[in-house]
Amino acid sequence: MMKLFNQSNINSIIFKFIIFFLIFISSCYFYLIFNNLVQISSYAYNELFINYQAGYIRRGLLVEIFWHLQNISSIEPLIFFSTLFFILYLLQIYLFISIFKFLKKNYYVLLVIYFSPVLILFPIYEPNLYFIKDIIIKLTILFHALIIMNKFYGNDFKNYIKYLKIILIPILSITILIHEYQVIFLSIHVLLSLTFVKSKNDMIRILKIYSLLLIPIVFVLIFIGNLEQYENLKLILQKFEIIDLHPQLSGGFYKALGGFYKWHFYYFGYKDFIQLLSSLFLGFGVFFLIFHFLIEKKILKFNNKYQRYYLYFFIPTLLSFLLALDHGRNISLLATHLVAFYTVLNLDQNKLTTIKNKISKNFLLKCFLIIFLFFYIFMWRLDQMAGFGGARQVNTIFQSSIFAEFINFIKFIYTYIDSNIIDLPNINL
Repeated sequence: MMKLFNQSNINSIIFKFIIFFLIFISSCYFYLIFNNLVQISSYAYNELFINYQAGYIRRGLLVEIFWHLQNISSIEPLIFFSTLFFILYLLQIYLFISIFKFLKKNYYVLLVIYFSPVLILFPIYEPNLYFIKDIIIKLTILFHALIIMNKFYGNDFKNYIKYLKIILIPILSITILIHEYQVIFLSIHVLLSLTFVKSKNDMIRILKIYSLLLIPIVFVLIFIGNLEQYENLKLILQKFEIIDLHPQLSGGFYKALGGFYKWHFYYFGYKDFIQLLSSLFLGFGVFFLIFHFLIEKKILKFNNKYQRYYLYFFIPTLLSFLLALDHGRNISLLATHLVAFYTVLNLDQNKLTTIKNKISKNFLLKCFLIIFLFFYIFMWRLDQMAGFGGARQVNTIFQSSIFAEFINFIKFIYTYIDSNIIDLPNINL
């Protein structure tokens, strides 16, 4: 009996439960969206239909492919995109599990990562963003981290350079054409590539390879979108009953900066400031504190002197807060890239085990961590606007997350049984 409940078995049970839960809840939302049983904002879904039929334009590659597939097979857009994004979200779960396998025995950190409202569960708690293309950008950094961790290139600089040229640069080029936000996060890919740099010549060589991305970058800057394309696309997309597209598509960066001013200086209030600050801390700051603590204790070690200045590489990513008002997306992207970087550092498993044992023996610290873990998992969520209420001041991040999903699941089961199997008693409240 004692063998059944030893620490190793407990860790294994927790890990399997995490995997099951993530796949289960992702499958549930896929079913709901696939069958059009959940209300989704038209914002993200409509943006999926930007294509090249009205001329070359940013974010048009993915749907240009769908356009031609649809002409051949007549596949329904909701079926195609819900299935595609379900596969992408399952792939994200797989990549997270793969790159964080070194923490398999440290379930405190694992629970924070896997159940965080910022990472895997972000589009679940905020289903309006289920169809957002950010998932592709997240997959690129997770895939890059996996390549480095598993040493698919044989842990040799020359082989990694080949992998960078043949695999990663083409993937990043395609992603830029799908969503130009990828450009803002290229500095983090460079940071990961610095894992193998031993001299300035190595760095110059890597930067030269990344310079190939100037081609798709210039493409999206030239074909950023204008009012004529915006109006023509609206006419073309009536085929799919798509009426509205994001208005920024017609005005490029000019309208984006105008929106930034209006929301941050005209509507911005004290409540917005508190919730945005809280979202930044809980979404980004918590992971920074956890992993930087491991760096300070020399449990995680940099591969070279260049990676010591890793925070400087995140400065370009702050541009996303100028170009978009939905800061929940920005924080989720930022946090995903941050945790992906930490996985490529050198880990001292012995020191990690030692610090874990010290924490387990400290009763007060252990109780504090359990209470914080409970709050972090159950008592807040990151919404699309990161608490931005705007003129109405209605949004809040301090709402139930997993608890709310359990309640929604119970309600759905009741409605499904009542509608499809047997008549259940009416609930009058």
